[in-house]
Parts: sequence; structure tokens; C-alpha cells
Amino acid sequence: MRWRVTPLAGVLALLAGLDLVLGAWLATSVGGGEAPGARRAAWEAPVPRTMAGVAGRQPLQTYAEILAHPVFQKSREPFVPPPPAPPPPMPVAAPPPVATDPGLLVGGVMINGGTSKAYLLSKVGGGAGSWINENETFQGWRVTSIDASGVRIEQAGRAIELQLYPKN
Repeated sequence: MRWRVTPLAGVLALLAGLDLVLGAWLATSVGGGEAPGARRAAWEAPVPRTMAGVAGRQPLQTYAEILAHPVFQKSREPFVPPPPAPPPPMPVAAPPPVATDPGLLVGGVMINGGTSKAYLLSKVGGGAGSWINENETFQGWRVTSIDASGVRIEQAGRAIELQLYPKN
């Protein structure tokens, strides 16, 4: 049997060989080409040999504030005052009570001397009514004033004007 090499297999083999050669060259150039165990020259920091260079330096306590706050710590940020507190919300007043129809009508008004009476009747319950003096109550409503045009009644802080005749 004869081995036949396709063009793709030949190109792949050539690239693999080139990869090996470049890898070997890179390994020797990065390593510096030195043999393992070779000695390198030791580096030493320059230390002043005389006290003259040391005498000009400031004591370490001079830098205490700097040393207390390392350079990349959050405490080194400049002071920024906190924003002012928002004003307290305004109290919302309760909405005024809705004036509802009390279900009462003024049937008539009688004013004689110092006596004032009003005939009040209910819209519901068969239209039963009665004559009421000032400061008396009718179906939970207190009559506060009676005049020729109508009656003023109050209940739980609400006041309603009942007119004898509609206003034009």
C-alpha cells in the first residue's frame, strides 16, 4: 500500500515544524541563553557611607500625617460636606367635607315677634315634616337660624343653607 499525502496534510506538517523551531528560538532568547545555575551579579542599594547625608534628612515624625493616611486609601479624599437634608414634607390638610344633600326641604317659615319656626320635611320616608324652633334638632340636624329666606342647619361641624325659594 502506498501512502499518499494530501496538500492540506502537507501544509499542516510544515506549520507544525515551523512552530517547533520558533518555540525553541523563543525559549533560548527569553532565558537569556545562560546555563542553569549561572551566577548573576547582585545589586545592592546605595547606602550612605557617611553621616553627612543622614543629618540633612528630617525626622520620621515630620511625616506622621502622611503615614497615617496611605496614598490610595479612601481617607485621603478631600472632605466633602454631606448634602443638606431635604425639607420636611408639607402637611397635607384634610380636604373639606363634601356637602351632601341632607334630604330635607323647607316647607314654610313663620316669624311672629320673637318666635321663629320653620316647617322642615324629609324627602324620603313619605315626606313627613314638623315645625321646628331655632336650636332644636330634626333628623340629626340642628337648626341654628331661621329667617324669611330659609333655614341654616348644622351637623358634625358642617353647615348647610336650605332656601325656602330658589335663588334667581
